[in-house]
This record gives sequence, structure tokens and C-alpha cells, in this order.
Amino acid sequence: MFNADILIQKMMVFYNVFTISELANVIGVSQPSISGWKRNNYIKAIANKCRELGIYNEIFGDLNSNISNFQNSTNVVAQDFSNNSNAQYMQNIGNKSNIDENILKLLDTLYSFAKTNNKIDELKNDLSALLPKYM
Repeated sequence: MFNADILIQKMMVFYNVFTISELANVIGVSQPSISGWKRNNYIKAIANKCRELGIYNEIFGDLNSNISNFQNSTNVVAQDFSNNSNAQYMQNIGNKSNIDENILKLLDTLYSFAKTNNKIDELKNDLSALLPKYM
């Protein structure tokens, strides 16, 4: 049912880190431990660590049925997306030559529809939920 790789990606999104080494530092384990969890699909170790950190529901919860918890969570990526406060994201957005034109048009269209229908928060949640898929 669960996949260690996806759970580790969710943890990386939750803590707004980009490498396994960064995640290891944040959660207080060694990088080889996380690599072992991933390699051996060791769900129990991930679950135990998430319980210890108080993030079990955020990581193991179903994103579709738990969207309100995600929206109200302290998820740093969602906050950065919402507040445009992350320098790396702003650098990419500021330099539009690095972003495919069709993707920009799609995002612009999504934003326009969301704004018209008062669904900006829902759009933020949907886009944030896509992050683990493309990491």
C-alpha cells in the first residue's frame, strides 16, 4: 500500500529540503539510514520516525481525503508557494527563459479560472500536492 520512496519524498516536501542528506539533518538520522529505508522499502522505520516527529498524519495521510489538514498544516513548501517567499522559486519565476512557455500559459490559465471561481487556496493545495510526483 505504501512506498518508501514516496513517503520519503513527502517528508522532503514537508520539510522543504531537496536532498536526502538535508532531510537526514533535519530529522536527526544519518543519510545512509534514509537510503536504507528507501532501498529496502522499510515503511515501519519511516512510520516510527514520523510518529516520533509528530508528522505521521501529514506523511501517511491520504492527500485526497486529508486536503484540509494539508491546507492547514505548517507545510513550508505550501507556505513558500503561497507567500512567494522562497528565493530559489522566485529566481526561476523571475527568469522566465528557464520555464517552458506552455507551462507558463497553463499556470496562467489555471490561476485565472481559480481566481474567477474563488478557488485560489484549492489551486495552491493541488499544485503543492503535485510536488512529490516530480521530485
